[in-house]
Amino acid sequence: MVFVKLIEKVEDYKEAIRISCCILEENGIVGRSYYKAILNNIKEYGGYFYLGKGICMPHARAEAGALKAGICVLSLKHPVLFYGKEVWVFLTLSAGDEEEHLRNLQKIVQICRDDERVKEIKEAKNDEELSALIGG
Repeated sequence: MVFVKLIEKVEDYKEAIRISCCILEENGIVGRSYYKAILNNIKEYGGYFYLGKGICMPHARAEAGALKAGICVLSLKHPVLFYGKEVWVFLTLSAGDEEEHLRNLQKIVQICRDDERVKEIKEAKNDEELSALIGG
């Protein structure tokens, strides 16, 4: 499942990840521990899930609280810094059902390869427009 949210601005990348994890949690995609697991990964491994083009893909291992496969696409009107990089879009990923997880990864790859689509996502004016661009 894909959930989208357009937000004007957040304090920092941790707030963006927290919001996206809350959306996933509210929809039964992840458990409460998932957010903390992502922060622990960042602490241990650094900014490894920065994909370029202003996009991050926060995630943690399935056993860290992933209940189902899903993505929360959180787009920011004002970017935040993540390890020295400006980030506009957080694609918070949860593994679960392997087939759906692979489809979600394919969706992320398609988005990241398409410069025009990334630009349109950054310029989306509301959740509906963002959802149409993501294909959710």
